[in-house]
Amino acid sequence: MKVTDLIDVLKMKKLIGSLDPELNIGKISQDSRDIQSGDLFICIDGTQVDGHNYVETAGANGAGVIVAHKDIQKAAANVPVVYVPDTGKAMSLLANHFYGYPSESMKVIGVTGTNGKTTVTYLVEAILKAMDKKTGLMGTIEMHIGDEVHKTKNTTPDSITMQKALHLMTERETEYFTLELSSIALEMGRAWGLDLDVAVMTNLTHEHMEFHHTMAAYAEAKKLLFSQLGNGRKNGRTKAAILNADDETIHSYRIATAAEVISYSVKDETADFFATDITYSRTQTRFNLVVNGERYPVVTNLVGLYNVSNTLAALAAVYALGIPLEDATKAVTSLAGVIGRLEIVPGANDIGVYVDFAHSPDAMEKVLGVVREFTQGRVISVFGGAGEREHEKRPIMARIGTELSDYVILTTDDTGKEPQEQIIAMMLAGIEKDNYEYIENRKEAIQHAIAIAEPGDTVILLGRGHEADYNDRGTMIRLLDSEVAAEAIELRNEQKV
Repeated sequence: MKVTDLIDVLKMKKLIGSLDPELNIGKISQDSRDIQSGDLFICIDGTQVDGHNYVETAGANGAGVIVAHKDIQKAAANVPVVYVPDTGKAMSLLANHFYGYPSESMKVIGVTGTNGKTTVTYLVEAILKAMDKKTGLMGTIEMHIGDEVHKTKNTTPDSITMQKALHLMTERETEYFTLELSSIALEMGRAWGLDLDVAVMTNLTHEHMEFHHTMAAYAEAKKLLFSQLGNGRKNGRTKAAILNADDETIHSYRIATAAEVISYSVKDETADFFATDITYSRTQTRFNLVVNGERYPVVTNLVGLYNVSNTLAALAAVYALGIPLEDATKAVTSLAGVIGRLEIVPGANDIGVYVDFAHSPDAMEKVLGVVREFTQGRVISVFGGAGEREHEKRPIMARIGTELSDYVILTTDDTGKEPQEQIIAMMLAGIEKDNYEYIENRKEAIQHAIAIAEPGDTVILLGRGHEADYNDRGTMIRLLDSEVAAEAIELRNEQKV
């Protein structure tokens, strides 16, 4: 793309130097190390790194033009600089234009909320795939383009990465794109330029206070998704906001959007999508979906009341896109499960072993409540507190864990560079019972939990879910809870022979 065509998308700008009208921009990047001859380098002032400090590197690597919002003239030397008020917003505008506005050619479902985002996106994808639709997905665990799987670094990537991925999806003729949108990503503008059809809110509970500082600011960040739905139609289609009527914040989100609202609930029968006659076992949940007075039987392989809520959100989202409920409800069973979300670790014949990503007080309370429902013996939980983030939730989660479990093994969880002694001290401050022990090494803690489990017990490994990269005092190692548990189960079985 010609540099002048690209830069023209920015309304408010000041050019220092002259642009070569014949220059073709090869790519846009915020990483100076990635710049090659003729590329556009955009300076992003991030939470850890300020791109304005790497202008000389970008220039030395051949940048054809630099976009900035701080004075970099001396470092830029002879490279033309386009100054803008906000490089974050400029990056989203430039990336969207550079890659041809890919989200306009597909139906886009954005999912936000404290808990349940991953499960809802996987459910939506599974339902659409069962309808033989061409799908794409982006979220915490991975990115999907049809049946292709790509690992991801963040729940929601930066706008360049997102638009590049969407462009690839359009080349594969993707019809539906579902993605998770974290509050941090929304506040940082990573979703700017994304043309949404449906926005889904799962719930709002305590999380990300190290970034937002207050629950009010956290809630406002989530609202950005619903204001982004806009006030018009997309390719002749009306847009929709899917809101949880069981969450007390629903009213504030309802008035934040001009789109039609579809509510869902497991408690309020006046909601648009209501679940009744709910029953569940260790491996399945059944309920009747009530919409406009019609009943649709639903069977899902996801367990627990909160997963009924997640299923309702997914069904409402695909319904808003025109998928018949008769087909959608039958397709729910096509999702066997979600990695790290109450994931069963197979092989244990006399006990249950599960891995779950629950790392907030609300998520932990819900998961332990579900596990208690189907456990005949003891509930043994293993969890720690992540380092360098959200100190205030550590004692709360420790209290919930010891109150809702029969026995707890406290351990580590991504300590980072924070002393583990400090983390465990904060956790212990919230505990009033004596039904716990502390094993610092997480692998040993998991092994011990499975070794002491008796027939009928359930062992639940909390906090990390699908995560395999473990930050041990600043050193990254591989530690996947399900792998450690599988090895411990094998050893347990051998000892019982």
